[in-house]
Amino acid sequence: MKKLSFLLVTSLLFTLYFSCSKDKASAPMAPDCSGVNDSVNTYSDTISYILNNYCAYAGCHDAATAQKGVILSEYSTTVEAFKNNNAICSITHEGCLAMPYQMPQLDSNYIKYLVCWASNGYPQ
Repeated sequence: MKKLSFLLVTSLLFTLYFSCSKDKASAPMAPDCSGVNDSVNTYSDTISYILNNYCAYAGCHDAATAQKGVILSEYSTTVEAFKNNNAICSITHEGCLAMPYQMPQLDSNYIKYLVCWASNGYPQ
């Protein structure tokens, strides 16, 4: 009787273990960068223009103000913010503090340039 109980419990556990699906973390989808020219979608050619006009000005994310410690007026600090401070989440308004603060979302093309710049490794 003990052997039968042991076999039933073992087979039940075996069945349960292999019948349950394991959740696999899915990799984030690559952004649609069609129409974005990687050779000019660099910090110096495109990204600094967007950030300086919509983010890195007095009272926000310039070097003097640095709201929340985020400086978007220099290449190195911008890359740091994109890697460590949810910058993409903020500009896409996907669950983080929406930026620009208390203003409409950036133009979809600007968002696309920023997202593609980040996914392309932050070219300077």
